[in-house]
Amino acid sequence: MMSILGGIAKKDKSFQFAQLTSEAREGPFDKITGLIESMISQLEKEAAEEADAKSFCDSETKKSKAKQAELTASSDKHGVRIEKASSKIAQLKEQIKMLQEQTAEMDAAQAEATGLRTEEHEEYVKASKEYKDSADAVSNAIAVLEAYYSGASFVQSKQAPELGGKQGDIASTIMSMLEVAESDFSTLLAESEAQEKSSQSSYDKLKEQNAVTRAGNNEDVKGKEAAVKSEETALLNYKEDFATTGKELDAVLTYLDKLKPQCETKVMSYAERKAKREQEIEGLKEALEILSA
Repeated sequence: MMSILGGIAKKDKSFQFAQLTSEAREGPFDKITGLIESMISQLEKEAAEEADAKSFCDSETKKSKAKQAELTASSDKHGVRIEKASSKIAQLKEQIKMLQEQTAEMDAAQAEATGLRTEEHEEYVKASKEYKDSADAVSNAIAVLEAYYSGASFVQSKQAPELGGKQGDIASTIMSMLEVAESDFSTLLAESEAQEKSSQSSYDKLKEQNAVTRAGNNEDVKGKEAAVKSEETALLNYKEDFATTGKELDAVLTYLDKLKPQCETKVMSYAERKAKREQEIEGLKEALEILSA
C-alpha cells in the first residue's frame, strides 16, 4: 500500500514538475513570441506602406516627367512659331516700307518731270510763236517785195542804164536773204514742234508706266498689310498658347518639387531598405521558429 502511494506521489511530483517546467517555458516565450510577431507584423506593414508609397512616387513622377517633356516640347514649338511669325511680320513691314518709299520716290520724280515738261511746253509755245510770227513776217515781206520788184516803178528804174544792174543785184540779194530766213524760221518751227511732240510722248509714256507701277505697288502693299494682320493675329494666339503652356509647365515643376521630400531617398535607396527589411523579417521569423520548436 505504501509502495503504491509512494508511486502515485512520485508520478504527481513528476507531472507537477513537467507542468511547472512547461509554465516556466511558456510564460516568457509567449511574451517574446508575441513581441517578435508584433515586430514582424509592423515591419510587413511598413514594407507594404513603403511599397505603396514607392508605387505612388514612381507613378506620379513618371507621369509628371512625361507631362513635363510634353509641355516643354509644346513650349518650344510655340516659341519657334512666335519667332517665325515675328520675323515674318518684320520682313513684311520692311517690304511695305520699301514699296512705299519706291512709290514716293517715283511720285517725286514724276512731279519733277511734270515741272520740267510744263517749263518745256511753255518755252515751246513761246518759241514756236516767235518762229511762226517771224516766218510769217518774212513771208509777208517777200510777198511785198515781190510785188514791188514786179511793179512798173521798179522795172523802169531797173531799165535806167546807170542804176539798173546795181538795183537788180540788191533786190536779188535781199530776196535770197529773206527766203533763207523764212526757211530757217520754218525749220526752227518744225524742229521745235518735233521736239515738243517727242518730249510730250516721252512724258506720257513715263506717266503711264508710273501709273501701272503705282497701282501694282499699292496692290502689293494692301496684300502685305493683310498678311501682317493675319500674322499678328496668329502671333497673338501663339503667345497665348506659350503663356498657357508655361503656366502648366510651372505647375508640373512645382508638383515635382513637392514630390521630392517624400519620394527622394535620403540615405538608402528603396531597394536597399527593402532588402534590409526583408532580412530583418526573415531573421525574426527564424527566431520565432526556434522558439516554437
